[in-house]
Amino acid sequence: MTHTETRWEKSDQKLHAEEQISPLKARQGRTGRRILTVLVAALVLAFLIWIPVEIWGQRQANDVAPQQPGQAMQSQVPAAPAQNASPAPAQPAAPAQ
Repeated sequence: MTHTETRWEKSDQKLHAEEQISPLKARQGRTGRRILTVLVAALVLAFLIWIPVEIWGQRQANDVAPQQPGQAMQSQVPAAPAQNASPAPAQPAAPAQ
C-alpha cells in the first residue's frame, strides 16, 4: 500500500509529490550467497598475492643484510674466565630495609 503526499519545496519554489513506501521495499541492498562469494573470493585473492610478496620481501631483506651487527658478537663463544678472578654473584643482593 502506497500513500502519496504533496509538499511545497522552498528551495525550488515547486510542489513535489512524495510517495511513502514500505520499509521492506526501501531496503538498500541484498544479502546472500552471491555477496558472500564475492567477499570470500576477494579475500582469497588478496592472500594469494600477499604470501608470495612476503616471501620475496624476506629474501630481499636477507640478501641485503644477512646478519645484524649484534648477532655476530652474540654467536661467538665467550672466553673462559681467568683463574684469579672472583666469580660474580648469581643474584644481586637484596636491598636493606
